[in-house]
Amino acid sequence: MDDVVNDAVGSRTRARFRRPSARHLAWACVALAGAGLLIAPCFWPSLWHLPQSTPLRLSVATALVVYLGRRRLSDAIVLAIPPLAGPWVDADLGAHALLVACLVPYLLTLRPRFAAVAGSALVALLMTAIGLKEQFAGTTLTWQDIRFFFRQFADNVDVMASQPTLLWYAGGALGLATLACFLAWRSTPSDRTARWAAPGTAAILALFLVVHSGGLVARKASQLSAAGDAWIIGEGQLDRPILTFFATAFMVPRWEGGAADTGVFQRDSRQLMSGAARARPADIVVFLQESQFNPAALAGCPAALCALDAFDATKQTVARGPLQVHTFGGGTWKSEFAFQTGVPHSAFGPAGEFAPFNIAPGTHRSFVRSLKAAGYRTVALYPTRGGMMNGRAAYAAYGFDAFYDATEQGLSGGYDTPDALVHAAAREVLARERTHDQPVFLFVLTIFNHAEHGVDMERVPAGLVAEASKVFSADEAQSVADYVWRTREFERELKLTRAAVLGTPRPAVFAWFGDHQPPFANAMSLRQRMQSLPTESGTVPAKYQTWYEVSSNQGGSIARQAEKQAPRAVDIVFLPGLLAQAAGAPLDDWLAANVSARAQCGGLLEACQVPAVRGAYLSYLWRDLNEFELP
Repeated sequence: MDDVVNDAVGSRTRARFRRPSARHLAWACVALAGAGLLIAPCFWPSLWHLPQSTPLRLSVATALVVYLGRRRLSDAIVLAIPPLAGPWVDADLGAHALLVACLVPYLLTLRPRFAAVAGSALVALLMTAIGLKEQFAGTTLTWQDIRFFFRQFADNVDVMASQPTLLWYAGGALGLATLACFLAWRSTPSDRTARWAAPGTAAILALFLVVHSGGLVARKASQLSAAGDAWIIGEGQLDRPILTFFATAFMVPRWEGGAADTGVFQRDSRQLMSGAARARPADIVVFLQESQFNPAALAGCPAALCALDAFDATKQTVARGPLQVHTFGGGTWKSEFAFQTGVPHSAFGPAGEFAPFNIAPGTHRSFVRSLKAAGYRTVALYPTRGGMMNGRAAYAAYGFDAFYDATEQGLSGGYDTPDALVHAAAREVLARERTHDQPVFLFVLTIFNHAEHGVDMERVPAGLVAEASKVFSADEAQSVADYVWRTREFERELKLTRAAVLGTPRPAVFAWFGDHQPPFANAMSLRQRMQSLPTESGTVPAKYQTWYEVSSNQGGSIARQAEKQAPRAVDIVFLPGLLAQAAGAPLDDWLAANVSARAQCGGLLEACQVPAVRGAYLSYLWRDLNEFELP
């Protein structure tokens, strides 16, 4: 009996330590070769430039791996299909993304059908998110969007509640993907008898593809970053959405405003510092009006619908006209940054898209800091929670003395907060701040005109819809009518607040501007209807055109001249100098540079009449005044 037991134990021991077969040695060679491919680029970087594998080759490799491991042709075919769809997903990275997305769940579950469905569903969800971001925000989805959105999720998530159509689309896509994965899981039980060679080789192939794809992303990212900010929103990347998404993970802010000789510009701007200023500068009250442009810019929109008093000059108007902004469809924080710092976010490359997080904290000079140096009490009112896009921290870096968010103003913080409530809160704060013996700078943001438009139509007067339906399609008419109705709500509050600010003997300047155009997600054809409005100072690109107005209850050369002139186009970065002049505030070196650049450039930065001045202005702020310190 003992001999039998010993023989059995010996047999199991010999089986456990048997000499590897030729097949196992072959697979080991494959593993070593794969490991070599992973390590080699660390010593020979030029290997990153190996030709990209074609979808067919990737598909064949996957099929071979699965078939050798499971001996089932159907399983091999199932996992081989996704990479073939790569070119329709992304011209550069589609096949790699699909293959990696499918191989990872296969290695974890050994369920080929589930892996194929789960990986494809994951990529499909990413493509859906990219498409929805383009439709509902007008810009391409980036890795940084995900990173910064979830960093302060509780404060940022409210934006979703204002866009019910977006929620329906996103919920539907997620539900379909979940159902497909559940059915695929139930249809193919795991085969734990699969040989070690198949999943091991698949793991090596997956790792190689991940590293190789990472090399593609890194190489392409450096090329895209060199092209500047335009690549994020440019049409040239629409056939490479996945590559663009992952490439943005490598973004870091860096100065791309150029370097120029600032000697002449510095001398010219400093001459303005000796100009006359009032003994007590006027109060300055500014409203950032959410998504506001002049509806008259919509081609074919009748005057009865789109000609509004808010865009006409009054006796107190100092300046008004189209405003050049640097964002479309969303990104209010980018317009806030440009207004506060006098520099467009694009001067820092693609990473400037998230300036409140990665640039604003290092701000040393700004419009607010110049006003504080002139004796102003500086206050900001936010219509949402203070953490929205890092608002509270960014405004502290800009130099504000006080920052009141929705909670501190007794507001809901929702994106449906009416302009009437925000204006009422602003008037209360202004009255309180005016009790102090110093001029006040009050900066207020509204939120009611935020997208979507064309929803909740029961609140929109039927007459507006009927008027819009005469010249617009059904979807367009609803969006236009909704937008005009919200603009009229703003117009009514604008008159009340203007009277409260300017209707006292106390010197005051009142201004408002639009931060960006709405994306019109439910009627995207309206984007093509936008046209540039004519001005005396230049043409603003239709896509980046909003509106601004500056009024004052004090006389002065600027006000007298403005009463006689037609609308003039101005870049948002030049509003600070215009406001300071209207208020009679003393011009320090920062404000003097802003005023000088506006005058020499004809009001527009991108289309500066003297291109050299644009470079000198940005270089002066960056190098001579050390306005920013990048992380």
